[in-house]
Amino acid sequence: MADDDQAERERAVRAPSLADAAVPISVVPAVLMAGTLALFGLDALDGSMQVALVMCAMTVALVAMKNGHSRSAVQRTGRGVLWNPPYAVFDCASPALSVFHGITGFEIETTVPVTAGPAAH
Repeated sequence: MADDDQAERERAVRAPSLADAAVPISVVPAVLMAGTLALFGLDALDGSMQVALVMCAMTVALVAMKNGHSRSAVQRTGRGVLWNPPYAVFDCASPALSVFHGITGFEIETTVPVTAGPAAH
């Protein structure tokens, strides 16, 4: 285990080229998602679209390993992503809460902070 950590620190990591950055973000998703929609129509949203998204994530991992990142570093980064779903829930709830506020007028009451005035003698 210690040898793996030392080998990982000594590994030269290259900066991604423009192609390395563009392919996983634009080309792969466009080809896979457009292909699934062309083949399955709106039925693609039932499952094949998720397969396309997983393939995009695999492409990102392969590009990272091509540039010198170790497999264990890529795995650690992937585990960090598991903390993001609560933020996605908030992102989805925020527009609904805005509509709720617009319809009902409900809002959280704010208070004015109390400032210290002149000392009483």
